[in-house]
Amino acid sequence: MANVSVSLKDLCGLVGKKIPQRELADALMFAKSEVESINGDSVVVEVKDSNRPDLLSTEGIAREIRSRLTSERGVPKYRVRSSGVSLIVDKSVLPVRPCIAAAIVRNVKVTEEFLVQMVQLQEKVCLTFGRKRKEAAIGLYDWGKLKPPMHYTAYRPREKRFIPLEYKVEMDLEEILLEHPKGKEFAQLLQGQKMYPILEDDRRAVASMPPIINSQLTGKVSEKTQEVLVEVTGYSQETVNTALNVMVSALAERGFDVYSVRVKYPNKAVVTPDFTPKKITVNARDVNDFSGLQLGEKEIIELLRKARYDVKQSGGRLQCNYPAYRQDIMHPVDVIEDALVSYGYNKIKPLPVRIATGGKERQETALAEAVREACIGLGLQEVLTYTMTSKQKQAAMVGLDTEKEQFVEIANPVSENYVVFRKQLFPELLDFLAANKHVQYPQNIFEIGKTLRLDGASETGVRECNTLCVALCGKGAEFTAIKSILGAVASAMGWEYGLLETANSALADGRGALVKIAGKEGILGEIKKEVLQNFGLGMPVALLEIEI
Repeated sequence: MANVSVSLKDLCGLVGKKIPQRELADALMFAKSEVESINGDSVVVEVKDSNRPDLLSTEGIAREIRSRLTSERGVPKYRVRSSGVSLIVDKSVLPVRPCIAAAIVRNVKVTEEFLVQMVQLQEKVCLTFGRKRKEAAIGLYDWGKLKPPMHYTAYRPREKRFIPLEYKVEMDLEEILLEHPKGKEFAQLLQGQKMYPILEDDRRAVASMPPIINSQLTGKVSEKTQEVLVEVTGYSQETVNTALNVMVSALAERGFDVYSVRVKYPNKAVVTPDFTPKKITVNARDVNDFSGLQLGEKEIIELLRKARYDVKQSGGRLQCNYPAYRQDIMHPVDVIEDALVSYGYNKIKPLPVRIATGGKERQETALAEAVREACIGLGLQEVLTYTMTSKQKQAAMVGLDTEKEQFVEIANPVSENYVVFRKQLFPELLDFLAANKHVQYPQNIFEIGKTLRLDGASETGVRECNTLCVALCGKGAEFTAIKSILGAVASAMGWEYGLLETANSALADGRGALVKIAGKEGILGEIKKEVLQNFGLGMPVALLEIEI
């Protein structure tokens, strides 16, 4: 989700219809958006669909609203003329940031509102769809200051110099990454590269250093600009094409003229932008099956045309063309959702749930709640920790061999801190205590949460358990203290338990026990000094962990 600032007057002008403030909220629902705040003419709109970069501007929002509130229907038609301009991609840039798309927009009437919207759209698309410029970084340039053909190439860090945007002195590429605010912010995108990408004109005047910063001399759009070059770089041609389509279609919504650029790679050429509609087929019957409505085919077609589809009917199947600036249509259900947005969710009447069974609390939930109440009654404070964690915390820091321990892991972790699902709670509670050393002692805490273990006998190969863990931290956190907690919880729950001396990698020798309750096992005892040191804890800790 993202917030977009719009002018209500500008929005109404682009829609072609006045929208009173009292009707604005309903109109924005067609663009999957809500009013965040209104201050006079200034409206902050919260766009709810993170997969719709085309809605991150006044122009995109107006386009969606216009097709629902006026007679305009179907895929928007944007005329693209040939500029005759080429953008030549050098082989040196292919290992660094290989893909680029570009367009030229002419007869631009630059106003303050236009500049605000274009910069906002540029930043929002780069941040969300572009994954903070990694997958798509967008540049806007004053085309009147550039001489074609354009060149997309790469230079060594000290080989090229230019004045970066909002600076007055020349810097080489390495200096920009080390000293310029944008260079420092996005330097990680070029980390490990021996050469850096550069977009320049035929005089070798630098337009930008993608995805970092534009040039001050050619890469700045002002109120005197009449022609704009738009370019997008990234790692996928499809991604950069979509981002370009989003930007250029927004400019076209303001009546500006769009011209294509021929991008010449070493082994191929592509012409951008390409507004050729994309295609998908939907069964008309599925619309009613999914929605519970009883709509005729003609009504469904009209709803889809309002949602910016061109539709042809063929024996109950709807051949749907949709705009090239959309990349979120992955399944017929996505098309059905658009039809229902056109219909209006507020018009769909909910039906009462008719099932043959009565709802009640699950037994394991009731048990967990009873144990929770018992722990609170003992003066323990409940905490919640993350289900996902690291092998280091779950194994190495508590004296286990990371290589030998088996965990339920995720295939493509985004961080070393969240690689596996926890199979015991106490390492997470030790980490919690380590983060709260500044708080007064004693710190007596507990958690009831899920733990996961590999289990070949299970249908899914994984066994999920509800587990109780209690940790006492401070003076007096000894075996007898934690044993008394176990006795009090067992008494409150009517459990009988047994203790057996055991050796555990995390528990002090002779100060640990195996707990058995109703066929389930756990541990109880004092934490070893070495384990406490691994977590940076200076106070003694006694713990109880048992499956419930």
